[in-house]
Amino acid sequence: MKTTLERVFSTLNKVELKSEKIELGLVDDFEAEFTKANKLVTSAYNEQFKIESAIQEMLNKYDAAGKSYLKANARYQEIEQASKDLGVEVSGKIKASKKAISEAFKEIDSASRELLKAKKMKFV
Repeated sequence: MKTTLERVFSTLNKVELKSEKIELGLVDDFEAEFTKANKLVTSAYNEQFKIESAIQEMLNKYDAAGKSYLKANARYQEIEQASKDLGVEVSGKIKASKKAISEAFKEIDSASRELLKAKKMKFV
């Protein structure tokens, strides 16, 4: 039969081993969650970068479109002046395009303002 002291030591050893096992499990769980959180933040940051890049790309395209519409509008003014000089009417198709240019300028301006607001936002 074991002495009282041997029984106490054997019980303490079992408890300490269980405690260490639990602590190791907690450390593993912590490290797993910490790693997962880091990966998610990195993924979010990458998505933010994609959004910012897409916004800048859209702004660049609207800017290019606006410049092209300005050139088209200048050509329209030349056509209109030449038509007056010749005493002929500007064709309906060309007049309709002039109206479309005005509408496009409004749409580009509105969309660009919204994109600039979004660009100033911080997503993360």
